[in-house]
Amino acid sequence: MPDRTIAPIIQPIDQVSLQEAKEVCLNNGVPLFYLNAGQQPVMRLEIIFKAGKWFETKPGLSYFTGKMLTEGTISKSAQEVSMVFDNLGAFVEVIPGFDRITLSIHLLTKHLATLLPVIVEIISKPAFRDAELQNIKQLKKQQLLVDLEKNSFIAAQKFTGNVFGKEHPYGRSLNSEDIDNTTAELVSEFYTKQLEGNFEIVVAGKVTEDDLKRINELIGQIPKFSRLESTVLPYKYNPSSLLIEKEESLQSSVRMGMTFINRHHPDFNAILVVNEILGGYFGSRLMRNIREDKGYTYGIHSGISCLKHNSMLVISTEVKKEFRDQTINEIIKEIKILQNELVSNEELDTVKNYMLGTFISETDTPFALADKFKTIHYGGLDYSFYQNYVQTIMEIDSIKIRQLAQEYLVLENLSKVVVG
Repeated sequence: MPDRTIAPIIQPIDQVSLQEAKEVCLNNGVPLFYLNAGQQPVMRLEIIFKAGKWFETKPGLSYFTGKMLTEGTISKSAQEVSMVFDNLGAFVEVIPGFDRITLSIHLLTKHLATLLPVIVEIISKPAFRDAELQNIKQLKKQQLLVDLEKNSFIAAQKFTGNVFGKEHPYGRSLNSEDIDNTTAELVSEFYTKQLEGNFEIVVAGKVTEDDLKRINELIGQIPKFSRLESTVLPYKYNPSSLLIEKEESLQSSVRMGMTFINRHHPDFNAILVVNEILGGYFGSRLMRNIREDKGYTYGIHSGISCLKHNSMLVISTEVKKEFRDQTINEIIKEIKILQNELVSNEELDTVKNYMLGTFISETDTPFALADKFKTIHYGGLDYSFYQNYVQTIMEIDSIKIRQLAQEYLVLENLSKVVVG
């Protein structure tokens, strides 16, 4: 019997080995990436369209086009499509994003053959009926009304618009008028222009050769079309500050940050360690200072959001209204400390172990492995990125951290948005 009074020995992580996704090409030229992993007879099939906010000609088109995919086909109503998935215990979800729209289906592997014909209809023969669109628009308007009462939603919306520019695809926000102006004809046109035959497939879970053959026999017959990448005039980032007072609010939502380096930059993995120390995890400096010591908030977080055409650093928190200025001052103070003082070996070891442990825990399921693959694939990288990530964490020292904080956490570049 192990002695429960003695803590287990901590084993250092010195290397990682990820199962890599394999690629096959369907008969129509569509690439399919798959990870055959896991013990359970389940699968996640993702159809990933190269169509997101980046490609919109009008705000909301990518969102409504994506959502309409599961709202009926030429031969099936929305209810009939839903019943097929429900009866087989499958879960289908559409995830509209900045750069892509993802149709994600979780299913029992044994039901793949039954579901594939319906999936083919969804992605190749959507109906875009006006009645279903009106329902989705109404739901979106109601959700928008609810969201616009939340300081956090407004702050996030305004911050992204200020960082990227309100006319930039990443910075544009959807309003009620945009929803009203969205028509079934516009949605159908966006589908034809950007989604039709313009996708890739990622499959993870219990995936056999027979499964791949079935997918090729059906999805591999859909005509593939190539689309030109949309181009947007470069936006010059200018730091800004915005305060939206709300007399009735007891709390203020704070967002601070700037445009930032992305995964292609040689310093990216190292700056992740700096961010982790600042505000990336529960034991970060911002949490210890502003949550534990000052009691201004229940939580504060900093993170780097990487998109295909740009990235941004975001520090976010909800604080008592009377403490918002003090909170901003404390955030700036913590950045200055990182820029001027060396991190202790004890704190650095804690952060390194946390980051490496988290990375390992994020790669222990087939779906998590697929997510890691998508991160590098759609970022134009390969698996060496993760080896470099681990090596960087293990080798970085306090001197390098101070240098990076001075170089990238430039206080004059911080944009601020406060709502409440």
